[in-house]
Amino acid sequence: MSPFGGSTSASVWDRLDPRLFLQDGGRLSRVQAAFRAAYHLPRACSIAVGTDEPTHLEELVGALAGQVEERTVQEYRKLLRDRSR
Repeated sequence: MSPFGGSTSASVWDRLDPRLFLQDGGRLSRVQAAFRAAYHLPRACSIAVGTDEPTHLEELVGALAGQVEERTVQEYRKLLRDRSR
């Protein structure tokens, strides 16, 4: 799974704010929020990332401090299930 759909510069990130999945998402960037939420949409124990830039990896590690808003995640999952039926 790629939490960024292959690119953090894709136009979807101008239209979607993944911080809504976090309790205090305003502290994190959209990229950090997408990375943090990716552990829960669906639930995952690990995510692989690759980068040539240490600052990029540092930003992603910093995202792990974000707390996921479980109620929002559950509602999102329900919407996905309802849509697939």
